[in-house]
Amino acid sequence: MFDKRRFLDLVRYFIVFEDSAGAGGGGSVIKKIAGYHQFHAVNAAVEETLRAANAVERSTGSAGNASRHESSRHGGSPGDRRVGVIWHTQGSGKSLTMAFYAGCFILDPAMANPTLVILTDRNDLDDQLFGTFARCREVLRQPPVQADNCADLRAKLAVAAGGVVFTTIQKFFPEEKGDRHPVLSDRCNIVVIADDAHRSQYDFIDGFARHMRDALPYASFVGFTGTPIETTDADTRAVFGDYISVYDIQRAVHDGATVRIYYESRMAKLELKDSERPTIDPQFEEVTEGEEVECKEKLKR
Repeated sequence: MFDKRRFLDLVRYFIVFEDSAGAGGGGSVIKKIAGYHQFHAVNAAVEETLRAANAVERSTGSAGNASRHESSRHGGSPGDRRVGVIWHTQGSGKSLTMAFYAGCFILDPAMANPTLVILTDRNDLDDQLFGTFARCREVLRQPPVQADNCADLRAKLAVAAGGVVFTTIQKFFPEEKGDRHPVLSDRCNIVVIADDAHRSQYDFIDGFARHMRDALPYASFVGFTGTPIETTDADTRAVFGDYISVYDIQRAVHDGATVRIYYESRMAKLELKDSERPTIDPQFEEVTEGEEVECKEKLKR
């Protein structure tokens, strides 16, 4: 930790101060420093962001950046717009990891004063995450803003550079169902952080994922989740890229970041009143009409 470059980065990018009373203020000041999993995840994510946005070649010191971010991993092709997935389990501090990540790549000269869009799919999550970033504005070097509606979102993204914009994915919707969403910005230094990236990110035919990419065609996407999924029609890594960092429940328990989970298998006993049987049996017979007697007896048990 006390390597000179690493220590200076830790002090500059990975320390925040929060009020214990929350947004209202008036409480004691709490100093928070990134955990090792947050530190290394952010450095790897910044490097992958430069790759995905094809910004390394634009950097005046790309070799220095690669060294500072301490990662030689490359999850995809340059300019593919897929930064990757940060898979950190619940309770591991994903919200602060997002804030640290934002503060790091916003200041990277290769990104040329980027715009950051933080995306959720529920209003309560949007408010919660916005509150975290608002308390970390010193790391961001600018106050974040929250889109109130579709029109407000379009206005906030119609900027030449900069900005930290919070929105729900539902606000990326065209005026008429079936229409394509108009392009809001064709800049390539826009990065979208998708919180809970395992949800609401997979409909590329006529869904929010399609509309968002129509609106920001050259933006890069990074996914944060505690539960990535991989099914036929929904694959977190297929959408966002390979895993940048994995901090699973086993490591979190070992570090004391979360408590151990115990599973107890037991039989759930169900009781049925005798007075209700006359109403159930006729319905059962109707549903199982045509089944063999032996099969009916098994179902009854």
